[in-house]
Amino acid sequence: MKNKSAIIIGATGQYGLILANLLIKKKYEVLSTTRSSIKLNILKKKYPNLKFVKFNIYNKNNIKKLLLKRCPSIIFYLAGQSSPALSFVKKKETFVSNYQGCKNFLEVIHENNLAVKFFNATSSEMFGHINNKINHNSPKNPLNPYGEAKKKSFNLVKEYRDKFGMQNYNGIMFNTESFLRDKNFLIPTICIGAINAFKKGNELKLNNILVSREWNWCSEQCELMLKFLKKKPQDFILSNGKSYSIEQMLKFSFQYFNLNYKNFVKVKFSKLNKNEVKSKKSNIKKYLKRNNIKFESKIYGKKLIYKMIKYYLND
Repeated sequence: MKNKSAIIIGATGQYGLILANLLIKKKYEVLSTTRSSIKLNILKKKYPNLKFVKFNIYNKNNIKKLLLKRCPSIIFYLAGQSSPALSFVKKKETFVSNYQGCKNFLEVIHENNLAVKFFNATSSEMFGHINNKINHNSPKNPLNPYGEAKKKSFNLVKEYRDKFGMQNYNGIMFNTESFLRDKNFLIPTICIGAINAFKKGNELKLNNILVSREWNWCSEQCELMLKFLKKKPQDFILSNGKSYSIEQMLKFSFQYFNLNYKNFVKVKFSKLNKNEVKSKKSNIKKYLKRNNIKFESKIYGKKLIYKMIKYYLND
């Protein structure tokens, strides 16, 4: 690819920031966008090596001007309200940010016959209750508005690829962690809870400890994403295939300080509600084999927890 130019739409989250730095190391010219003026000013000071601009994903004229001016070789669509729980409260924002913005970009690319790769970040939240390992063809029965919006964007990206031959990719992301992860999410909450239990004897309150997920490390997933984007346009899984329950992750966190989590953790519910999925496992090996990609995660389970705790202790 001669023109190594990338645009990251919705670049203020962990994926956007880590991906931008990774692409720069790979000699890409990178432009990152955000809708927030406040975030824009903060990010410009915190990450002087990255180029940020304020951008409206709902204005097709602006999208057209940006793409014709920058002529990117790849667009990463990472925008959107990304909290499943919050999506019940912010249904409209969740839908338009995850679907309508994505649709606008696809329309501009198609209408102007632009030769550009388009990556859409979708989610395992599309699948709801499922017994088998997840692949891109698994039944999609989302249990929240966020999952529904991601399902619609997934289908649209695939439709534009199949109908018009566009270079579109859907990456189905599973739970991902990093030092940039918002501290309100589960894994940071567990790590900080263990620290506060050790330092202050504080109690940690959780809704349940029954859920199992594949907890991924963001920088590894960004590297894996770029490997897939060198292959033909397709839908693929982004995960490590290594599943741990919340209880297991709790044990790792408190064992770091030689503590028993049961002495400090108060669990509110002994059963899951109807909108909670007990286990989600990916069939990542299928996609690695199909694309002849070699990948083995090094940061997961105990290593991931210890890495986060060490960071928070020094933060």
